[in-house]
Amino acid sequence: MAAGRIVLFAFLSVFTSLALAGNEWRELSREQQRALSPLAGQWQSLDARSRDRWLRMTDRFDQLTPEEQSRVQGRMRNWSSLSPNERAKAVDQYRALRRIPPEQREALQQRWQEYQELSPEARERARKDSRKDRKSKKDKDRN
Repeated sequence: MAAGRIVLFAFLSVFTSLALAGNEWRELSREQQRALSPLAGQWQSLDARSRDRWLRMTDRFDQLTPEEQSRVQGRMRNWSSLSPNERAKAVDQYRALRRIPPEQREALQQRWQEYQELSPEARERARKDSRKDRKSKKDKDRN
């Protein structure tokens, strides 16, 4: 039994090493490098799971319109500019949103769309109002 586990562990270690070796930036195809260009500077620091996720995205990249490709790469640039703590927070928020019932998620998406359509001045006012509301709620909760 123990010997079987050792063999399995050795196999998985070799398999993982081979999988990681295939994900070196210089080993990516030109199309993959083009699609993932915003991540080039930090590719080597990404963990294997993140690399695999990004590589799977490249399978569909050429099917996107130029506008969609630009939007995806903009999101990559934004993601790559986040600190590790900011990324962790973004992932946590994403997971929290995924747990919200679909009806509530739709309402949030609608409110976000409405917010996106506001002028920069109106957005700033909305942010300030939201901060005031959260502070007021915290103060009430304390009392």
